[in-house]
Amino acid sequence: MAMVRRLMIQIDEDKCNGCGLCVPGCAEGALAIIDGKAKVVSETFCDGLGACLGHCPEGALTLLEVDTVEFDMDAATEHVARTRGSAKTAGCPGEIMEVHDQAPSHFSDGVVSETPRQSELRQWPIKMRLVNPQHSALREASLLLLADCSAVAYAGLHQDFLAGKAIIQLCPKFTDYTWNLEKLMQIFQLNDIKDISIVHMEVPCCSGLVRMAREAMEKANKQIPLRAFMIGVRGEIKAVT
Repeated sequence: MAMVRRLMIQIDEDKCNGCGLCVPGCAEGALAIIDGKAKVVSETFCDGLGACLGHCPEGALTLLEVDTVEFDMDAATEHVARTRGSAKTAGCPGEIMEVHDQAPSHFSDGVVSETPRQSELRQWPIKMRLVNPQHSALREASLLLLADCSAVAYAGLHQDFLAGKAIIQLCPKFTDYTWNLEKLMQIFQLNDIKDISIVHMEVPCCSGLVRMAREAMEKANKQIPLRAFMIGVRGEIKAVT
């Protein structure tokens, strides 16, 4: 199997007390308690996003960029279905299919409603990969860090979160964490960001955006007020931290 350089969970066995709280926090089933300590069952099961980090009360879990095997979602899904006995828990919770009651449509016979809607978008581009760290919209700005799926899930995004803010949009699961972290650090270093709002989905991988922002602030030696809003898969605000 080809080796790649990517983030991998590391366990400090001296700090680990074997409580097991990290195990259900890993949706891919990469962790287990073996001989009284947390262990990585297989590096192919670890996606390197660190959803388990916040579940360890002892601070025994960290992420480190290492040479290892590629993450195998299919293998992780099979492993979780086999060991946890439910296909619904296999893989990332963000991949569980749901169908919700249909909301009232704003379309009539294929014609867009004439009710005026005000866009609060103040800049372009908005994707992390495309935003220049020296974009003028970022200077002394209130910044919205937006996880991709939450833009669709939360109906009042423009009015409730985007108004008056610069925006950077990304997916913390399917883009390079280290690259995004370094770019966010540059943005914090080059601009006097006034405050940060993070809007992310309730699935564990999405919460990595909060960790990324805090880590980027630390690397940039900045203290920026931050609030995080967790959006449920039905579009409601489930938590504010």
